[in-house]
Amino acid sequence: MDKKTWQWQRTIASQTYLISTARDLLPHKFVQEAFATDAMYWAEPLSDEATRAMLDNSLTLGIYTSDNTPIGMARMVTDYTTLAYLTDVYLHDSHRNLGLGKWIIACCREIVLEMNDLRFLVLLTGSEQAQKLYTRELGMSSLDGRQQPLTCMGARRGKIAEAAASTPRAEDGPTRATGEER
Repeated sequence: MDKKTWQWQRTIASQTYLISTARDLLPHKFVQEAFATDAMYWAEPLSDEATRAMLDNSLTLGIYTSDNTPIGMARMVTDYTTLAYLTDVYLHDSHRNLGLGKWIIACCREIVLEMNDLRFLVLLTGSEQAQKLYTRELGMSSLDGRQQPLTCMGARRGKIAEAAASTPRAEDGPTRATGEER
């Protein structure tokens, strides 16, 4: 699948909205402001450099009013082939209850359905309401090991650092074979 720009347009109550993956439309400042809200309790603002790297290495859908003012976003970390991780779904409070959240998820669905070799679309959520939306719109279910022979695992940076401190480093392990005869 080629990396391309997707765009959708919709009019709701005489207001026209745009969803686009165009990188030049989504200001870093908007992303930082969204990360600072209680609605994105899992995130916090990043440095400008980290924000740029994050956006450069993911597929981000922005929701805009007719004058290109950003009002929402959804981000997918993906290889565009086998895996997509949906994260950072956000919609400004003043534009809720218009169907825009459902619409951006439908746009994400359209993108991942173009990935013919997709194995999994995954996400993390702590909201029962969001779980219902993702089940209905994306066919998702909890990967708890009961329905799928898989366990979804995760660790925050602090836990990874703890594990690193208590286990050998990669270069301390066995040496790699070079393929030379002895």
